[in-house]
Amino acid sequence: MSLTSILLNYGYIGVFIISFLGCSTIVFPIPYLLAVYYLGASSTLNPILISIASGLGATLGELTLYILALTGRYALGKESKERLEIFKKLIKRYGPIIIFIFAATPLPDDLIYPMLGVIKYDIIQTILYCFLGKTVLSTVVVYAGRFSYEFIKDFLGESSCMIVSILYLVIGIILAIVVIKIDWSKYIKLVE
Repeated sequence: MSLTSILLNYGYIGVFIISFLGCSTIVFPIPYLLAVYYLGASSTLNPILISIASGLGATLGELTLYILALTGRYALGKESKERLEIFKKLIKRYGPIIIFIFAATPLPDDLIYPMLGVIKYDIIQTILYCFLGKTVLSTVVVYAGRFSYEFIKDFLGESSCMIVSILYLVIGIILAIVVIKIDWSKYIKLVE
């Protein structure tokens, strides 16, 4: 049984669940966008409903990181709290834009949701802009699947899924390293 047929059996509920699981953990990342891509390529389900189900599942998955950080914020030391004040200033000014951009792009958004929880950023805004961003991202991936799957399969052969998965993972790791290594305090001063 192929991945596409398994996903089609579970439909919108399946894409919701895999999106939730894919975004609720950073220890064992699940490339949920591959499932969204495959469902888009199948042309049997409504692409907008796939995007909404994926956006909702991904948002609720990211919310688990927010809630864990919210409950664990009391364990932070004084130095960590001082560093987070810089992030808090940035989020206070550009929060919705930052959340939307990180959610709508392959940027490592798993890094910002815990910080949003620690600073107790408005949960309604977090949910709203994360949902909008994740739904936009899923829509792009669904339509990419719809219009490119056959071309990629013909061009790269049957192993194309593995190649795309590896590239996606490598790019995610590189972006995570870059975001961690940046001294954000320098950039905060530029925008103030």
